Amino acid sequence: MFYFLSKTLGILINTAFMHGLILAILFGLLILKRTRRFAIGGLVVLTGASLLITVIPVGTILSHALETRFEKPDLTNLEFAGAVTLAGSIDPNSYLQRGEMHVGGSADRIFTMLRVANLYPAKPILFTGGDGNLTERGFSEALVLENWLSDSGLKTPNMYFEAQSRNTHENATKSLEMVYRDWPELAKKPWVLITSAQHMPRAVGTFRQAGWNVIPYPVDRFTSDDIHLASLNVSGAIYNLGRALREWVGLTAYYWTGRTDEWFPRPRAAGTEN
Repeated sequence: MFYFLSKTLGILINTAFMHGLILAILFGLLILKRTRRFAIGGLVVLTGASLLITVIPVGTILSHALETRFEKPDLTNLEFAGAVTLAGSIDPNSYLQRGEMHVGGSADRIFTMLRVANLYPAKPILFTGGDGNLTERGFSEALVLENWLSDSGLKTPNMYFEAQSRNTHENATKSLEMVYRDWPELAKKPWVLITSAQHMPRAVGTFRQAGWNVIPYPVDRFTSDDIHLASLNVSGAIYNLGRALREWVGLTAYYWTGRTDEWFPRPRAAGTEN
């Protein structure tokens, strides 16, 4: 039930989708004489709101708070058992329609996994994630990536893939089951957690709650410390707001349902995770 509700809510807080839907509805109401006055008022409000979130970059401000919550550590000075990389980089539609692996905006997750796997060949490097779609469609990001890496000669012996999880909570629980099954002596030791900087707070809280001892390693940061006002990129502002809202709403939902240990997880000193 939680999975279904979370995916449905994700659609509702997709600001780009909802902006287009409301715009289409208002234009439809504009045709009818009885609702024309309401439609004009709605279009004025929608236009004003669009300009407001463009001039005041609310989405960027919200994203910046998420992305700067955890600093990227220097792994050469840390002791860790292995690394876990979260899915979310590969476009399912490209693979399902054309059989091609198209990597999107979170490509740095995969690049970082490859780098860590090659720098630390004695440590297990996990990639976790199947398909986050509401309905089964024969896609698993972990399996697609594993096959592509094998075909390209880039897969290393220390790479392992968890192909069933559908969200961050299942990333944490199913990967931990895998660790207890294959490397029980490493289960309580620190593991490097690799995901996008914006997603890192929710991922850290979820993994901690599941029983992991994690070292956050955020990648894919897209906001700058120098945030400017008065941008004219309306579509970009709408997209950024939706992207940020998805994480803040996700944090709240995970906290309310006990899937994360804090509403806004914070950094902890080394050795104090458990």
